[in-house]
Order: sequence, then C-alpha cells, then structure tokens
Amino acid sequence: MLSDKEFEHIIYTVTQHTGIIPKNSHQESIRHYLEETYKNQLEATDFHLSYYIAHNPQEIESLINAVTVNETYFFREESQFKLLQEKIFPELRLNFPLVNIWSAACSSGEEIYSLALLGKSAFLPANYTASDINTSMLEKCKSGTYGKNSVRRVDGSYFHHLLPKTDENGRINMPEDLKAKINIQNINLSQLSNELNLCLLPKNQHLIFVRNVFIYFSMETRARILKAIVDNSMVEGSYLFVSTNEIASLDPSILPSNLEKRSDGNVFYFVKRSKNG
Repeated sequence: MLSDKEFEHIIYTVTQHTGIIPKNSHQESIRHYLEETYKNQLEATDFHLSYYIAHNPQEIESLINAVTVNETYFFREESQFKLLQEKIFPELRLNFPLVNIWSAACSSGEEIYSLALLGKSAFLPANYTASDINTSMLEKCKSGTYGKNSVRRVDGSYFHHLLPKTDENGRINMPEDLKAKINIQNINLSQLSNELNLCLLPKNQHLIFVRNVFIYFSMETRARILKAIVDNSMVEGSYLFVSTNEIASLDPSILPSNLEKRSDGNVFYFVKRSKNG
C-alpha cells in the first residue's frame, strides 16, 4: 500500500510539473493508478515511490500522461463553432491572408481537427498548431484515427456532416492532407514563466482555444498563462476561447489589460486589443 505521506509527496510532484491541483475525486484515481502500476515495487519496505518518480523523468512523464484529464470529442461546445462559422471565420478571412489557429490543450486532437474541418469548409487559408502536456495524447492526435466515443449525439451534431465517413471498423480516419496541415507540439502551459518554454509558444496566432484547462490551476497560474499567451502568441484583433464552464473562473483581476471579454448571444470569448485601444 502507498502511505498517505508518500502520496502527498507525489501529488506535490504532479502539481510542480503540471500546475494541476487535483481535486479529491481525481486524487482517488491517481492513487489507484499508482498502486496498480507499482504494485510489486511497493511490496518492498525500502522502496520510496515518491523519490523514485521525482528522480526519473520517464516516470514523471508516464505519471503525467496517466493523471491528466483527456475527455474530449468533435465540435465540443457546438455554439462556439457556430460563432466561428457565422462571424469569426469570415472576419479572419477578410482581414488576414493566412490565419494561424492554435489548440493549446488539444488532448487527443478532436478539437484541432474540428477547427481544421470547419476552416476547410469555410475556405479559410490557415495553419494549425496542436499542443498538449500529455505525450501519449499527442501521438493519438498525430495518428488522426478516432472511435465512436469521439462523437456525441447531441453536442456537436450540427457539424457531424463535416467529419469523414467511418471505415468498415467504425473508425474515423482524418485525411492525410488535413493531418499534414497540423503542427504538433509538446507544451507545458504551467511552465510558461520559463524563457525556453516561452520560445516554444506559437507566434502570431489569430485564434486560440485554451479550453478545459484553467479549472485545474490556481488563480496565480491562470494569470501567468494568460499573460504569456497574450504577450507572446496573440496578434492584435485575435480571439481566445475558453470553455463555457471556465468563464467564471477567470476573475477580471487576472486578465491582461489588453484582453477584452466579449459575448455574442450566450457565447463568451476574448479579444486582444491594442494597449491604447
């Protein structure tokens, strides 16, 4: 069994590397993963799992891959994609010869492919970047192959006609030309105060999705991530979307002064304006 003290040290390691502060329910699944994965080692009285994980980068990566939440599906939060289709994509196409779009917590890739499929249908000339902290999810994104769990009957169904038809095994396979348009990067958003990580950020972005991320971070980390993205990745007039359930978690006091909150109907989003604007 894993002692409470050892477990606390491991949770601290997770937070130090990811910025994520796991809730109690999440901690239960982390403990279960650890006790199953290291079952044999934990039987040794002189084995300290927290020390072993903290001093082995490969183990830290495996732990991060196991504990990060990766639930996603195509065209999640359909109302946001309707706003892109009806208003924002036409504006971007009119104002920029080439549009840069970044999914900053792409998980297994359904989000970035949703953006790319919608962009293709709107004849939007665009480059796409997908990033995540979870390397195993990035591999799935790179493969571009998805099962039935990536499609929901209600949310997102308005755009299901844009998805490739399923193959004989019921899988959705993204076309090679679409996969080739997506640049995939391993980026840890919680470490953006590090100069090296700041250099990795995609530059000159016109549309950024950072959804279902901020709810796992402290207010201080949320503020740091927003500042880094606004200062280093967004051009003036660019858009930033978070998930609907995160809007309330972004207290106005942590928003950069040039990031303006806007709404269109029941859809909220942010726009970077000039410092003087």
